[in-house]
Amino acid sequence: MVSLTEVETEFWRLMHSEDTDVVVEYGADLSAREFGSGFPMAPRDSADEYVTSPWNLNNLSVAERSALRFLPRDISGMIVPWVYVGMVFSCFCWHTEDHWSYSINYLHTGSPKTWYGVPTDSADAFEAAMRAEVPELFEVSPDLLHHITTMLSPSKIQAHGVPVYRVDQLAGEFVITFPRAYHAGFNQGFNFAEAVNFCPPDWFEMGQSCIEHYAVFRRAPVFSHAELLCRMTLSDEPLSVEFLVVVLKQLRNLFAKERDLRRHLARLGVRRAERMVFEDSDDDQRECAMCHTILYLSALACKCSPCKIFFL
Repeated sequence: MVSLTEVETEFWRLMHSEDTDVVVEYGADLSAREFGSGFPMAPRDSADEYVTSPWNLNNLSVAERSALRFLPRDISGMIVPWVYVGMVFSCFCWHTEDHWSYSINYLHTGSPKTWYGVPTDSADAFEAAMRAEVPELFEVSPDLLHHITTMLSPSKIQAHGVPVYRVDQLAGEFVITFPRAYHAGFNQGFNFAEAVNFCPPDWFEMGQSCIEHYAVFRRAPVFSHAELLCRMTLSDEPLSVEFLVVVLKQLRNLFAKERDLRRHLARLGVRRAERMVFEDSDDDQRECAMCHTILYLSALACKCSPCKIFFL
């Protein structure tokens, strides 16, 4: 039997080789709702005791302590789990989760999955190391790390003083990644895994920072952070004290910033205003034409370009 260490060594040898081609197949990012989940689902498996288990990934993203349950639609990959069918050497490149949320991955069956992770507080150092290692790629695509197409060995990253940790996930085990914790990995052989995101109260500050980060790189978010805050406030569901504290703090900051921006526009001579119900429009119809942020509280428009709206 080939050891995990031997497979790992061969994986990185192939990665670093310039004259060896290897073709692998990876069934990645497959919606559990369309292709089926490894966990029991209602009503199909309503008699199964795990249908309502909080560890069932079909429930975890919308559990009581996850803010994602307040979003108005199911988001594939974040709220609806994705399933993954891997083979030896199939890999997932360095990335963070959408909105810098938490993620949880369960390996249902098959060969181990090898993970590499960088702590949240080393994210900036990791990005600097990546730019130093492949500057020519970042010149072409400054948002390279958003593409999830770049694989660099842990040793090269560690050479820049960035801590990198590893774990071999076995069948029947969960792996959880934290907000803005870069991670990558590969499969040691055939396996079947499932993953989803969740957003507990301590995620909110990171989530707001992520929206600001996305705007710099003109990356469209998956949902409106401001809309999530407002929906939680207006919801009939009672919020925990932890949620109330963070939501109130962020709403105060959000409204203060909104007030200042509107006053600034008034000083610039913007006088005409009309009400718009943003949630009645699809997300792609209310994106800022410049930074692609999904607009919710307000937008700026000009009669010279009536089809375009902009973030304040």
